Amino acid sequence: MSRKFQNILVNVVHPGYVVTYMSCNTGFLTTEEGAKPAVMAALLPDDGPSGVYFNRMEIAPFTL
Repeated sequence: MSRKFQNILVNVVHPGYVVTYMSCNTGFLTTEEGAKPAVMAALLPDDGPSGVYFNRMEIAPFTL
């Protein structure tokens, strides 16, 4: 997607293991902590990274 739409930033964000209904409330991060990475990615400047994977607030490889 980032190659096809070079005029917009296309990234993946993993917020971490958040205490939510989806995790049966077993996560260890609050919803506020889990929201920070998504907000950070949404507020990247126009010249920010594109086509990357954010694991929480850090750029990480897609594979281990």
